[in-house]
Amino acid sequence: MYIKFWGTRGSIATPGPDTVKFGGNTSCVEVVSTKGHRLIIDAGTGIRALGDELVQTGQPVHLTLLLTHTHWDHILGMAFFKPVYLESTVITIDGCPKAFWGLANVFDDRKGNGYFPVAFDELKAKIRHLERLPSGPLQLGDLTIDGIETHHPQGGMGFRLREPDRSLVFLTDNELTNEAPLGKQPEDYAAFAQGCDLLIHDAQYLPEEIASHRGWGHSTYVDAVELAILAGVPRLILFHHDPARNDREIQEIEARARKLAKTRKSTLKVAAAREGQVILL
Repeated sequence: MYIKFWGTRGSIATPGPDTVKFGGNTSCVEVVSTKGHRLIIDAGTGIRALGDELVQTGQPVHLTLLLTHTHWDHILGMAFFKPVYLESTVITIDGCPKAFWGLANVFDDRKGNGYFPVAFDELKAKIRHLERLPSGPLQLGDLTIDGIETHHPQGGMGFRLREPDRSLVFLTDNELTNEAPLGKQPEDYAAFAQGCDLLIHDAQYLPEEIASHRGWGHSTYVDAVELAILAGVPRLILFHHDPARNDREIQEIEARARKLAKTRKSTLKVAAAREGQVILL
């Protein structure tokens, strides 16, 4: 399984000299299964560069787009994803039920809103909306995708991508707290991620910041580390970096998370997501 981070930032894109190391583009992760099925998780601003690379290959683009939710930082890049303007492109969209409609409304909906000069129904790509994951697994050859509802304002969805001998869990915009409703507590997410090879989880806030951000739908690096240990995960990637944080500050969070894992006497490997980073499972 091939994994590449095209966008690691949360809330809003933050380009500039202070965000070069960890990236300034918003949520977008590419996954290619062992059998060659290409998936994209989220269509944040990072999807633009991915689209440019796919078009440059000269090959038709066929992929599955998994959307976590409808907030702008996870869908806004779709209007600048070059493959949607090509007739040879085939895109299947699944994930959070509301996200598809939010994605379509990024484009002009012919109601005079002026969001974008191209209407969704004018796109040349063949785009279909499955809405399979809210009711059960999605099967792509020998790759199985499971969904779980995240603890986030207006809803959202996380994913587990399973091949016969490896698995990846992606949980962003997910607030880990024992005050969450049943089905959305840390134990529920630990069960969902149990034994996976790699967990990618939201870690936007510091423990000293979270009190003033309760209910915003994000977690701390401490929450993410504790979840990974509870789930028996060997490797954790901290994701959805706060837009106010520079590279030095994110590197400090990474160091604090690694120290915490050692304090818990865990062999967990922790790193902060870096734009352009490639992982092979």
